[in-house]
Amino acid sequence: MNSPVGQNHRGWLMVGAMLLVQTVSSGIGFYNMSVYINEFAKLLDLSVADISFAVSLFFVTGGVAGIYVARLIDRVDVRWIMATGTVICGVSLYWVGQIQHLWQLYVLFVVFGVGNTGVSLIITTTLITRWFPGRNRSVALSISSTGLSLGGVLITPITARLFNSTSVAETMPMLALVFVVFILPIALWVVRMPGSVVQSKATAGGGEWTYRSAIRTRFFVLLAIGYMLCMGAQVGGIAHIYSRVEGVSDFATAALAVQVLSVCSIFGRFIGGIALLWLPLRGFTLVMLVIQMVGLGYIGYASTPAMAIVGAGILGMSVGNLLMLQPLWLADAFPGSQYPRVFAFANALSVFGVACGPFFMGLAYDSADYLVAYVGAVIMSMFAWVIIAFAGSGPHRKQSSV
Repeated sequence: MNSPVGQNHRGWLMVGAMLLVQTVSSGIGFYNMSVYINEFAKLLDLSVADISFAVSLFFVTGGVAGIYVARLIDRVDVRWIMATGTVICGVSLYWVGQIQHLWQLYVLFVVFGVGNTGVSLIITTTLITRWFPGRNRSVALSISSTGLSLGGVLITPITARLFNSTSVAETMPMLALVFVVFILPIALWVVRMPGSVVQSKATAGGGEWTYRSAIRTRFFVLLAIGYMLCMGAQVGGIAHIYSRVEGVSDFATAALAVQVLSVCSIFGRFIGGIALLWLPLRGFTLVMLVIQMVGLGYIGYASTPAMAIVGAGILGMSVGNLLMLQPLWLADAFPGSQYPRVFAFANALSVFGVACGPFFMGLAYDSADYLVAYVGAVIMSMFAWVIIAFAGSGPHRKQSSV
């Protein structure tokens, strides 16, 4: 699709579709994790760390499966990838509501992780980056990825209230139905790849990057490692924010904290998407990491509901942008033909941090308290800042041969 972005009507339809897909998938599969940890710990009478490991399995499985899904994007119609992932998610969510033992939760969260890869950032950002190869890519990504935060605003509070008023066995089938009803029609009747893969400016004047040459660059390696630490701290903080705030106040305030985090994430990402039309990616990323540190620290030290809500808002301002910046940076650095595999590999690496974050913060809470857990997340973010700073602004362009 070579038309100007302003005339790319099908592309903007894809932006709206991906916004809805990410709203549902992130609300049920990402932001709801903080509620799942709390509720399943009560249901099975187990520690937070035990349940947090199920969340870790969800993320790790999704990260590894994403590497293989990325290889399918140019071989299989993306509609069928999304449709299959949606059905797998629906089935696994339904059966999660019927569990009686911890091992069943582990198995079903692994299946849920595999299915979620079919509607994950790998698919949605590939669609957007290919429909928008030009200057407005950051705006398109910021709008579509707003769904990542809307899920926390719209779905997580409702889920929390359902768990509080009904049982797990009643709530999980409802979530499964929502997942399938909202995403499957979009996957089958709306989603399309553009007629041709438009190359990014990464190929201009410097030769075509290959997958192997891209992932071996100093830029890619340091950015991937930095994001592994960044997302571990971020997702760990988000996964435990519900339990953390409920410990300071009650479930309603905890749900409000998730909402505030999500709303601030929306505004932060929207402002960031516009600002990136002029600001450098590297500098903006480093600023967002500092804001993440402040938010995590504030939540950890919160002794009143008001402090916890303020901390959630500060963290939210960084969350939306940091989730958007890695795919945007990689799409800007490497060609569209290689982007799915490059991002999938980077995402798989960062997922190890994502998986470890909730688990180790759960261990820190069980061993000490949430202050220790959140201070640990701040320290992890500091290491991420240093590593990403050394990554540079982009890879050194070279002619590749494979």
